[in-house]
Amino acid sequence: MRKFLLMLGLIAMVAVSCDKDPVVIQVPIQLTMDGNPFAMEGVTVSLTSTNATLEAQTDASGLVSFVIPVGNYTASASFKKAEAGIMMNYNGTANVNVVDLGKGSTFPTVPLALTASKSSQLIIKELYNGGCADNAGKLYQYDKYIIVYNNSDTEVDASKMCLAMAQILNTTATNKYVITDGVIEYETAGWVPASYGIWWFQDGVSVKIAPYSQIVISINGAVDHTATYTNSVDLSKADYCLYDLESGFNAAAHYPAPAASVPTSHYMKTVEFGMGTAWAFPNKNAVPMLLMPDQDIKAFVADPANFDNKGNNNSSNYAKVPIPWVLDAMEIWSSPDETKFFRRLPNVIDNGYVVMETNGQGHSWYRNVDKAATEAIEGNAGKLVYNYAGAVDASATDPSGIDAEASIAAGAKIVYLDSNNTAKDFHFRNVASLKK
Repeated sequence: MRKFLLMLGLIAMVAVSCDKDPVVIQVPIQLTMDGNPFAMEGVTVSLTSTNATLEAQTDASGLVSFVIPVGNYTASASFKKAEAGIMMNYNGTANVNVVDLGKGSTFPTVPLALTASKSSQLIIKELYNGGCADNAGKLYQYDKYIIVYNNSDTEVDASKMCLAMAQILNTTATNKYVITDGVIEYETAGWVPASYGIWWFQDGVSVKIAPYSQIVISINGAVDHTATYTNSVDLSKADYCLYDLESGFNAAAHYPAPAASVPTSHYMKTVEFGMGTAWAFPNKNAVPMLLMPDQDIKAFVADPANFDNKGNNNSSNYAKVPIPWVLDAMEIWSSPDETKFFRRLPNVIDNGYVVMETNGQGHSWYRNVDKAATEAIEGNAGKLVYNYAGAVDASATDPSGIDAEASIAAGAKIVYLDSNNTAKDFHFRNVASLKK
């Protein structure tokens, strides 16, 4: 088929040529990055003139050749490549002026310079951390969960992904780090503090997430909470759970024995480097982070050099997580008072926040839909459900108007907004999505 397209394009170019015997030249085009050859096989390179467009695919060295008439062309390439939970987006264009260099001459290789940008394949789709009202109308808070979503059209291997929490305290009175001109000191140092523990999947467990699919991680209690509290959620069907009693996180209320439906191999593990018998996950001012370490996480947390103890005690013993490890994160405040509170995530990770002043209502933080990207997916027409009305505050709802959960149930594929700004990316959902 590719050869057929090339032939049609060449015929079109030759047919409109003013020359009776047009000269055709073999033109090699090489993908490059930062001035060096970019070796990748199978990348489609388009060559466009005013008359036609040719397409061909690169060989293993990133090289492609076209046999074309003399003239002016534009070469272009645009493709994606998944790398350790990050979707790298590559784009490049180059002007190609094809001239006759004379008999026996070889046309020089044209560099097609690529630029790269990245977006995380893995995102936080939903966070349910505020709890609900128990049967007596009081707060029940041991049913927290987080949903991790593959926001791309390519399967992702999440086996090395970790779950962490940035430093919990966010009042200016308790902040142990210096903020200068709005920049907190650890951002300048290239890391972000993680509190109390970092959770990882067990060795040998393959965690593959299909395109536009999710995994549910139970933070507290991988059981059916609705059996006791009707307002709660059923986490007995969670894909994974935080459960490692040997770590020291063994508080019975937080970590009851998981349901038999959750395989023991799906219990996530950790090393406690904070204090207490439960991994602190606040009801209001949480800052969850998805990490993709570039080294063994167990070795990382075992090395004292990777910690910053600001208070010489376990309550202020933070792991210095390199900023490039952070795939996604969100920031929640318990008050909108910016004179008393500060953002804990560096701007390069996230540059916004949401406010959660009340809890215990069964609400969740749910990611907004990327309307244009979702509507552009082939096959979504007729499956998308509009007029979403599930937000706590109608004035702060998902601006796309798409009911993501109803659309998924109808067979649609959803692309969620990922602007690295919690305030733009999330809304407060009235009922957690797992509460059917």
